[in-house]
Amino acid sequence: VKKLLTLNHLEFGDEAVSMERFDITELIAGVVSASSILIQQSGITVCFDSSHPVYVWADEFKIEEVITNFLSNAIHYAMHEKRIDIFYTFKEDCVRVSVFNTGDAIPQEDLDKVWIKFYKVDKARTREYGGSGIGLSIVKKIIEDHGGYVWATSKEGEGTCMHFVLRKYTEKTDEVVI
Repeated sequence: VKKLLTLNHLEFGDEAVSMERFDITELIAGVVSASSILIQQSGITVCFDSSHPVYVWADEFKIEEVITNFLSNAIHYAMHEKRIDIFYTFKEDCVRVSVFNTGDAIPQEDLDKVWIKFYKVDKARTREYGGSGIGLSIVKKIIEDHGGYVWATSKEGEGTCMHFVLRKYTEKTDEVVI
């Protein structure tokens, strides 16, 4: 119910985006640390280079929700090698954050549908861990409210990667109003 209310507030513009400069590397490291017991119990290896700060212009609280959702899904769907890789790709004034997990691939015809409210690729598997089917809808709305975008890639025999793009912080960024 809480997630549905969150999505409802986001869809109707009831939640303002509070833009600020913050280190997304530190944020991701904190989310990984907070999930460390579950990661360890699941026998998963997480690879993330937290040695370099990456400053973005975004709502830190909302981006934490995005990272938490991506990591939670990666933990629950990690199989085979049980590996999660979190990494960046930089392009001009943007940073792409990607969360990859080894496991069964999402069928190509379902990749665009995972962002739809209540859509579940594997209903039986989602029920196992109590997924509601709205987490990725919330993620999509949050990132779109930041002027970014989300997408997923998946390859049989390798796994699935969830991506989002945000603006990097520059000296000129805080002069721009979204």
